Amino acid sequence: MSIFKRLFSTKDSEQSDKQMDFSEGDIFYTHFDNQYHIYKLLVFDKGFDCYHVLGYKPLDTLPNPKNVDSLEVAVYHSPINKNGFKDAKLLTKDKISSDDLIGYHEYLRQTQEPDYYIPIANEYYQAGLRLTDEKKHYDAIDSYSKAIDLVPNFFEAIDNRAFCKMDLGQWAEAIEDFQESLEVNPISLLAEFSIGECYLKMDNYQKAKEQFEKAIAIDPTHQAPKDFLKKVNELLGAS
Repeated sequence: MSIFKRLFSTKDSEQSDKQMDFSEGDIFYTHFDNQYHIYKLLVFDKGFDCYHVLGYKPLDTLPNPKNVDSLEVAVYHSPINKNGFKDAKLLTKDKISSDDLIGYHEYLRQTQEPDYYIPIANEYYQAGLRLTDEKKHYDAIDSYSKAIDLVPNFFEAIDNRAFCKMDLGQWAEAIEDFQESLEVNPISLLAEFSIGECYLKMDNYQKAKEQFEKAIAIDPTHQAPKDFLKKVNELLGAS
């Protein structure tokens, strides 16, 4: 019997009267056909009693809970009735990362209107803002990444992720993000100027000069690019 037929079978559901309830982030398993089938609960849709799960490749032995990050993903998203897992047991609990959600986000884009999932992306974005304020930059980057994965043209989230990377001294990675932002929002003083700042921090003064000039071309009245251009020209020995 296939895994999905087994999970949806009426007989198994009837035998699952004492099904353990799980919460988002729980990693749990079932054991049948001499293998352990391991899942991560991404989202619980209470309205439909549905678990949206990530499924790992079945294993012959139960893994150490500390090693779940190394498990091979078999299916990035499956919507399954919460009572469809026979004798499921909790293995451990883990954070839900942006990488975990790529399948679920694709499912939302394929099955829902933007009015449904854009607010979800905004929740990720707002969480990123809170985490940024708390100086939890790595967690903030992950939250912004969730928003971007769900709504790829969310340039505000891309910019804020780049700023977190700047705070961490990840200058090259921040530049990549600002360049991605410019693909969505081409005439952005903020992105062009910030790329210049990154190049300045990397001691690439010629590239920084080019960026500050681009920023001035976008808004000749803004003082910051002028000040930075003057600084970089002095570093280059230019007049």
